[in-house]
Amino acid sequence: MERKIRLVYFSQATRDMNLSDLKDILTAARENNREKDICGMLCYDNRYFVQALEGERGVVNDLFFHIADDPRHTDVVIASYEYIENTTFTNWNMGYASSTPVFVELLAKLKQTTFEPAKLTPKQTYALLRHLSAHQDDI
Repeated sequence: MERKIRLVYFSQATRDMNLSDLKDILTAARENNREKDICGMLCYDNRYFVQALEGERGVVNDLFFHIADDPRHTDVVIASYEYIENTTFTNWNMGYASSTPVFVELLAKLKQTTFEPAKLTPKQTYALLRHLSAHQDDI
């Protein structure tokens, strides 16, 4: 068995995403991730995506290259890439959170009034996703 990794990236949507767009993304991600034994967490706000993917290194790498080619976003930046012993997002093939009161509160703690993931450290980005995973949107 290959070692597990956590890859966290952010990107900018090429257009505003509505609820239907996000449902389509999450439905496909959850189905694919279940088949590939990948778990993770996605956040969308202010036309930015932030996502963590956890699973076997080769499988996550392949998935990330596929995601990076998706025309729905641009300026894809890997915030962190690390080997892990245990997954954080085990309960979700793909969890999801957006602009909720909890999200706004977390941003304030990070000294942000508008979501700008490029201004977060890798540690802050991961912590944001980890905290949001306990307060997910139901879509």
